[in-house]
Order: sequence, then C-alpha cells, then structure tokens
Amino acid sequence: MKAMIRIGVVILVIFLIGFYNGPSFQENEELENEPFNVDSNENAEIPASEGLTRPKTGVSVYIGGSVESLTSEYGEPERMDPGRNGLTWFIYMVENGYMQAAVKNDEVKALFVMGNAYDSTPYFSGQSVQEIYQFTMINSEIIVEDNGRVYQLELSEQDLHTRLLVQFEDIYAQLMIDSVSNSLMGVYYLDKETLLDQQPYEGSVEGGPLADQDQLILDEVNKANERQMFDIVNFIREKNGLNELIWDDQLAEAARDLSQTREQLSAESPDETSGLSDRLDILDRNYKSAAENTASQYYLTPAVVHGWLNSESHRNTMLDDTFTHTGSGVYGSYYTQDFVQFDEPDLQEEEDLSIQSE
Repeated sequence: MKAMIRIGVVILVIFLIGFYNGPSFQENEELENEPFNVDSNENAEIPASEGLTRPKTGVSVYIGGSVESLTSEYGEPERMDPGRNGLTWFIYMVENGYMQAAVKNDEVKALFVMGNAYDSTPYFSGQSVQEIYQFTMINSEIIVEDNGRVYQLELSEQDLHTRLLVQFEDIYAQLMIDSVSNSLMGVYYLDKETLLDQQPYEGSVEGGPLADQDQLILDEVNKANERQMFDIVNFIREKNGLNELIWDDQLAEAARDLSQTREQLSAESPDETSGLSDRLDILDRNYKSAAENTASQYYLTPAVVHGWLNSESHRNTMLDDTFTHTGSGVYGSYYTQDFVQFDEPDLQEEEDLSIQSE
C-alpha cells in the first residue's frame, strides 16, 4: 500500500513539473472598433465654421499636392504598399520617425506620422494632451459636406480622450492619443474623401470601406497591413526602450489563419475558433510563452495598434520585454498579432545562422 502511495506521489510530482515547465499563454479579448456615430442629411444647412487655419508647414501641406512634391522632399519610400479603394501607401522609416502617405491618382490623400523625424506641425509625437488642448479647437461634432450630403460626425467621451478629430479648413487631423501617458502617439492627416472612404465613423458612406476589388489585390492589401503592423509595433517598442521583435513566418501563418477564420465566422461565433496553443502546433521550435492580440472592424493599421495601446491587456502584451518573435495576420477588417518567447538555445542557433549568412 505504501509503495502505491509513493508511486502516486512520484507521478503527481512529474505531472506538476511538466505542467509548470510548459509554455504559458495569454489570449486577450478581441478588440472591436467603435466607430464615431454619424448622421447624414441631404441639402442640410452647412455651418459657417471651417475649423482652424490649415498649417503652412509640416507634412500636412502635401495633402492635395502631387506625389512628386512628396518624393522631392522625402525621397523615394522604403516600399509602396497597396491599399484599399485604389490607395497606395508610401512607407518611410528613419531613425525616430515613421510615416506612411496615402497616394491616389498621383495625389497625396493622407499622411500618418509617428516620431519627431518628420515635421507634423502643429502636433508632434509625445506632445502632452494638456498642450494640445491649449491651442486646439476641440469639438464633439464635426460637419463634413460631400456632394450635397452633410455628415455630422459625433465624438464620444472616450473619443475625446483617445482620438480627437480636428478640422483644418479642407483637411482633417485625427490625433491618436496614448491615454496611459496622456501624450500623442501619432497624427493622421487626411482629406475629406479619405475621411469618408476609410469610414472610421459609422455609416459614413454607402457600400462601406471595402470597395469591389479583385481578391488578388485584397490579398496583397492584407499582406501590406501585416507588415505595417509589424513596423509600427516595433517602432513603439523601440520608443519604450524594448527589444525589436523578429518576424516569424510560422507565427504569421497562425495569426493569418485566425483572422481569416474570424472573418468567415463573424464576431457572433468566437467559440468556434481553435485556441492559441493549438494553432501554434505548427511551430518547429520550443517556446516558453506566447500571447495574442486581436482586433476587428478596423480599416487602418495605425488605428489598430492605437486601439491596442489604449487597452491594458493588449498594451501589456505588445510591450512585454520577454517576447522575442512575432507574426501578424490580417484578413479584411480582422487583425491578429502573435507574440512568442523562444527558448534560449533556439535563439542562439538563430543568431549563429544570421552571422554565417553575413
């Protein structure tokens, strides 16, 4: 009898050791975008106010101008990413600066800027909310007129704390605020057409933000958004003194699979998707921990990362200094980013291979 008890104790100890030595997982709840409320009316009276005077300097001056004016100032982009509704995103990345410019028919339609390498006057990354409020006309309602139809964009209390919308005559600035540091993460300048086409506000345009496009083009758009997510998250990690994450194709495959499945099932059937541990079975390396950020109903990659930054659990995952690798997966308006801490021997082997290839 004592022998059986000893055997049972040994088995229990082995089980507990295996349990506590196994990888840990963190699956955060899906963050769903909450668009601004919109009312639209035909032939409504348009208020006389046109907002603030349009800036005379900084990147916003290029909106409405030719793509040649942009490249003559900043040079050729690091890459050009396909975007929705005929947009092409010019991606610029330098030390302490990230910028993506939306171009359509050789015209600059929008610009998103992080960091201080690019002049985003009158705003700049890291600027305090208190300073922004000192010189900015803040309205909870923005009126936009388009082809005889008037749209009234209503900002909620949460919007006024995290994503302000400011009108500068014929362009707009969306201020993406980090509510933890109470400072500006980045600024997104855009013209009226892009404001309505990208539909960050509920019910703004008939047909929604996904225009009829060839599936092959949409696949390329998804891949471009995946790369943008990777770049932006790493930029934010660097600004917070954290290590740069390494891209992993297998993690991207797992993330992409979830985004596609979620889009097909819709948000009403979240329980039908497999767990993170199951989807990471495709990894051919051992790992100590893994986590996952997801989002839905977003149509702009910087807005996804901004949303995660303002959610405690998603932020903690994105800024966890133990993670070493990541992979992003985008399908339509569904976004997933997986994070993993690989075992040390695997990391050393990867570094050795990298040195040999140089």
